[in-house]
Amino acid sequence: MLTLDKLSAGCKGVVVRLDLPEEARRRMAAFGLVPGCIFNLTRIAPLGGPMVLQVGTTRFLLRRSLARSVEVEGGA
Repeated sequence: MLTLDKLSAGCKGVVVRLDLPEEARRRMAAFGLVPGCIFNLTRIAPLGGPMVLQVGTTRFLLRRSLARSVEVEGGA
């Protein structure tokens, strides 16, 4: 299982599964992060900071603790 927190900046992939509580899953869906969506991991803050994701034309920050619960394919 490859999770979003294991990827490097510049990687693209597809979300396979969100292993999150319902409230967190709804927040992610509001940004377009749902199973089947294509994402681009544009930046990663140093020292355990957040990740900048792009889904379509939407860019948003994602905490690494949440990124550990997002299963992905690709990563190239």
